[in-house]
Amino acid sequence: MPASEVLEICENVGHRFRDRVYTPVVTLWMFLGQTLSPDHSCRDAVHRLNAWRVKHGKTKVDSNTTAYCEARLRLPEKVFQELSQRSATKCSQNAAGRWQWKGHDVKVVDGFTLTMPDTRENQREYPQQRGQKKGCGFPMMRCVMLFCLATGAALDLAMGPYRGKQTGENSLIQAINNLLFPGEILLADRYYATFGNIVQAIKGGYHVVMRSHHKRKIDFRRGFKQGSYDQIVTYEKPTCRPVWMSKQEYRECPAFILVRHVSYQVKRKGFRARRIILATTMLDANAYSVDDLADLYCRRWQVELDIRSLKTHMQMEHLRCKSPAMVRKEIYAHMIAYNLIRDLIVRTSIIYDVSPKSLSHKGTVQALNAFAQSLHAGSDRINALEAALYESIMEHPIGDRKPRIHPREIKRRPKSYKLMQKPRHAARRSAA
Repeated sequence: MPASEVLEICENVGHRFRDRVYTPVVTLWMFLGQTLSPDHSCRDAVHRLNAWRVKHGKTKVDSNTTAYCEARLRLPEKVFQELSQRSATKCSQNAAGRWQWKGHDVKVVDGFTLTMPDTRENQREYPQQRGQKKGCGFPMMRCVMLFCLATGAALDLAMGPYRGKQTGENSLIQAINNLLFPGEILLADRYYATFGNIVQAIKGGYHVVMRSHHKRKIDFRRGFKQGSYDQIVTYEKPTCRPVWMSKQEYRECPAFILVRHVSYQVKRKGFRARRIILATTMLDANAYSVDDLADLYCRRWQVELDIRSLKTHMQMEHLRCKSPAMVRKEIYAHMIAYNLIRDLIVRTSIIYDVSPKSLSHKGTVQALNAFAQSLHAGSDRINALEAALYESIMEHPIGDRKPRIHPREIKRRPKSYKLMQKPRHAARRSAA
């Protein structure tokens, strides 16, 4: 990500700054370093800046983090949002049409939640769950993210409160479905298999492959049969308008749409075979067989691993910033860093002719952190260092994980502290 591109975006959004220590480029570099660092603290970021400045013959700055935090606050949120989208676009461009499914680019959508520090500003915009007492819970945000199935890049994100009107995943996805283009495929779980979302796909010219909605009754004796457990049926326009759809959009919806249902069995040793039913707009049974669609939907699980890389490996599950604007910037910073890592994986995959999904995200972060200091030095051995970095990434493939069953239990015993039942200030008074 060249400095000229960062400055260009700052100019486009009208952000003016003075050319001092914490320029937008330096501030962004430090912010991204925080997301990739195991420490994640602002103090560690300032120490790394001082190490870099002294190494390049510059004077050391004050180790106090106030100036750095103020510089992060001054950077507009739009800069982070634009950079996250550009980083995802570059990753897709470097893939250059590789790893498509039957000539289609596939994008996957899924939702997740994040928590943040319990401040008054965060609680006002992202309130905690209703079942928690005031002062005993954390503000919670709901996110819906669109991923590229082939590269794992995070294309865009919609954020909202965990509860309230139009805060569900079906409402949030409407803010990012403009990134779905004709001929592409949207892969999603059963929560998204609604009449409204499928109509949006038909209007946009892209396809959907989703597990059928759990509230829809399916009878394979009806409809137009294309084979065993393969039928085309009609979805009728619901009498109740979805909350996210305007009245004008609802009036323009057709009275019915054609949807294909396919069913297949998932067999696991020692367990009963489970039957899964998919709903898709890919009606041609000759071009897209049941086995093809079953194999594609099986790959939907990759999005769960991508979300785990963001939330767990990059420590985004509980955010650190204390204001809603900074919380959103922190999320975008994680997305930018994540996409840069995915781009590094894509480059390695092209060199060694393997799939990007076969290489470890965590192993790539570890290799990059190990090589970063030498790469920043700008020595004459830069090409050899880059080649060694790619080779190190390639040496950490993801193993062939066979289906496993383990109980959801932990071996380590947590410390036997009581759960907080009242705000900390009240608990302190009663303990005194």
